[in-house]
Amino acid sequence: LRISAIKHTIISHTYSGSLCVFTNGGSLDDVKSDWGYVDVRQDAHMFWWLFFHDTSYQPSFLPTLDPVPVILWLQGGPGASGTGYGNFEELGPLDLDLNRRETSWTGLGHVLFVDNPVGSGFSYVSNSNAYTTDIDQIAADMVSVLKGFYATHPELLPNPFYIMCESYGGKIGCSNCTGTQSIKAGTFNINLQGTGLGDGWISAMDSVNSWGPYLYQTGLLDDAGLSAVNKAAAATQASVDAGDWVKATNRWSLTESLTTIDPVNVDFYNILAPHHATSALRSHRNISALVAPDLADPLDTLMNGYVKNYLGIPASVTWGGQSNDVFNAQSGDFMKPVILTVDQLIDTGMKVVVYNGQLDLIVDTPGQEMWMKKLSWGRLGEFMAQDFTPMYAYQGQDTGGFSKKMDNFEFWWVLKAGHMVPADAGEFTLYMLHDII
Repeated sequence: LRISAIKHTIISHTYSGSLCVFTNGGSLDDVKSDWGYVDVRQDAHMFWWLFFHDTSYQPSFLPTLDPVPVILWLQGGPGASGTGYGNFEELGPLDLDLNRRETSWTGLGHVLFVDNPVGSGFSYVSNSNAYTTDIDQIAADMVSVLKGFYATHPELLPNPFYIMCESYGGKIGCSNCTGTQSIKAGTFNINLQGTGLGDGWISAMDSVNSWGPYLYQTGLLDDAGLSAVNKAAAATQASVDAGDWVKATNRWSLTESLTTIDPVNVDFYNILAPHHATSALRSHRNISALVAPDLADPLDTLMNGYVKNYLGIPASVTWGGQSNDVFNAQSGDFMKPVILTVDQLIDTGMKVVVYNGQLDLIVDTPGQEMWMKKLSWGRLGEFMAQDFTPMYAYQGQDTGGFSKKMDNFEFWWVLKAGHMVPADAGEFTLYMLHDII
């Protein structure tokens, strides 16, 4: 394990020139953070970025958490960047204009973003053979990153540690939890307390098989459209049943295209988003590749301009430049379910929380409920039979969602939210996170 020399604190940076100028925003100097690279394997360099707990962001409607947790955020894709998407678009202390985000998770704890798998975001490989091809390899790399991170910040090792995930990050998070559990010994006794699987890609086919009925029931497909989507989903299922996982991934993509392009341009991440081709085609695993050549994506501009210079990222590294390669390397593992791994996590006694945005399509709530019914957890029948409880962030606010809880397992439905729950329902997500911790 080698920790790269590029490791800084924010107070050491001064820059001049147009890259630092934001007419409506602030600066990364306005928040306290730290970052670095860990060489997890030969030719595999993974980037982490920590934003420290900031009491100025403490939600007025929630009590302070004591002790302060460390919250690891894992993005989806695979190949999407937590330091970019999760940080600036969802839950970090600053938004895309570098203005304060009042619903930042740094009001509750230290927030750690890791660009994983290697090749995502500012993480990179210097040899194409270093890409990971399955979630077990991703988990092994994450253990190495966490060892490097805690070697830099040993003072945080006793703090409660939670892994919060989104999309494919949920699938990765399951393996990361089991991998971290296996090395909880000696000098790296990480205080892992639980995980939140947000709109998690836990059972791909339960999502794919429910797309058609979900869109039909919400008035976004007619009979002909339903038939087409169901036919494509059945072909995807056939590839899964045959164990042809790469073909299953290709057929998943085809099924997706039937809803995002023809006939209604449904946005795969929020069915109530504007129905036009640009938004519908916005791929969360590599947004920059799908933006018209004459239109600069603001996140790509921010990350490859001001942020890259501020952090001192090597000139040869392009944020998101290896994203498609990451996805392609995982194509043989992408459609494999990890329901069994969720069962294993519940058995450890750690808190396991599944939460889902009601307006999400790619990982829709009906599909989530389908795979949860396949758990072998001994109390599943009791759990499913109980009534859900309406939840709200604070007295007087509309219902933000519903929850079921039993022992160390919870399921939350989040209203008025799509795939990116923290972005769509910021206040309620803070309440949910606080309740989980």
